[in-house]
Amino acid sequence: MKKSIYILFALQLITTISYAQCNGSLDLCSKQYNEVAYLTTHNAFNSSEDGLLFPNQSYNISSQLNDGVRSLMIDVYNHFGTPTAYHSLFMLGTIPLSNIFSGIKTFLDNNPNEVVTIILECYVTANDIENEINQSGLSNYLYTHNNSIGWPTLQNMIDNDNRLIIFTDEDDASSSQNWYHFVWDYAVETHYSVESINDFTCDFNRGDPLNDLFIFNHFVTDANLGYGLYTESNDVNANPFFINRALGCQNQTNKFPNFITVDYYELGDGLAVVDQLNGLTTTSTINQTNSITTRKIVSTRDIIGREAESKNNSLLFHLYDDGTASKKIIIE
Repeated sequence: MKKSIYILFALQLITTISYAQCNGSLDLCSKQYNEVAYLTTHNAFNSSEDGLLFPNQSYNISSQLNDGVRSLMIDVYNHFGTPTAYHSLFMLGTIPLSNIFSGIKTFLDNNPNEVVTIILECYVTANDIENEINQSGLSNYLYTHNNSIGWPTLQNMIDNDNRLIIFTDEDDASSSQNWYHFVWDYAVETHYSVESINDFTCDFNRGDPLNDLFIFNHFVTDANLGYGLYTESNDVNANPFFINRALGCQNQTNKFPNFITVDYYELGDGLAVVDQLNGLTTTSTINQTNSITTRKIVSTRDIIGREAESKNNSLLFHLYDDGTASKKIIIE
């Protein structure tokens, strides 16, 4: 009798472990994909950890995923015939898309209860992306949306191992590439060009407000190059400002914020905001230790990233030892 009880207990324990969590919580398993908030990194590839100049993130995509980021915004260009991620100017640093996809596959392989979303700003073809997907082995994880059925629960996506959702801003998929979702058929966003904490609004930008998904852009960037403003991000990402804006926009627009998109995700309370939107009681934190008070200048660059010296009537950028940057304008 005791042996039978132990066996039943063991089977129950195995079942509990198998369904222990979905994106970090058992409470999310029964929620549909469009009912969940995801911490999202703006220009996720553009990190100081990977050596890119004028970054939007301190840490690279592998670190982001390990820290709880579940949606990645990636710009992809054709760089001498190779799909490559960079921000505006390739001279500021590049990363082959194959490297990024390889890191995402490693994460999905090692974390079978996690669902990840990629949102592409694309300057290459759907065929180019498909080739990279196939070569990386990510094709086994692809999710394809069926409008007639609607969005599945996270548990359903995990059970079927369709744990990678790809959106793109280029509507060039063939009939056989129905996993390659044109983002503006599914989402609406707030404005992404914000230069000050005082400039945020809840107004919609691209996409139809009737679409299921809501991209909640919440970052401030430099007006010229679009790189992340580190010190300002510390204020923007902090509560109560962050959660108050998210809840205020949800109330104003009557839309649930899905993709909580930030620069320097390790600053402030991004994961706590996502948890609160998801109705989770346990507050997540990110174990990173960057400091905004002890930066030292390590390089001065011009607008295209070349080493430069201070001179009159010039626009220069100071690069600091923590990977951040600041703008300096010298007028004669």
